Amino acid sequence: MAEVKFCLKSLVAAIAIVLAMQVHLGSLTIEQHTQNWLVTSPVAGYLEKVASGAVLTIRNAAKSVSQLTSQAFGNPETQRASRLNLEFQRSPSSIKNQKSNSKTQDE
Repeated sequence: MAEVKFCLKSLVAAIAIVLAMQVHLGSLTIEQHTQNWLVTSPVAGYLEKVASGAVLTIRNAAKSVSQLTSQAFGNPETQRASRLNLEFQRSPSSIKNQKSNSKTQDE
């Protein structure tokens, strides 16, 4: 029951914030003033640099983990689909259905 109350309180708070942001101050709403401030603020530039650094860090970490796992399992890094020595093949019934479907489409 507490979860339902939390969801309802969150919904009411979100609606109240959205409605409050629609109040006009001069020719713009509070929402538009806030957006303009965020776009022109120097904080946005710092956050963009932090985010790009985080993306680079995650990319490098994923590459390192990929290399370590490929070394651990003894498979080349380029064979990602077969890293666990899985081989994907279509079943005979699937091949049969595919052939019959292509024949009916040709006619």
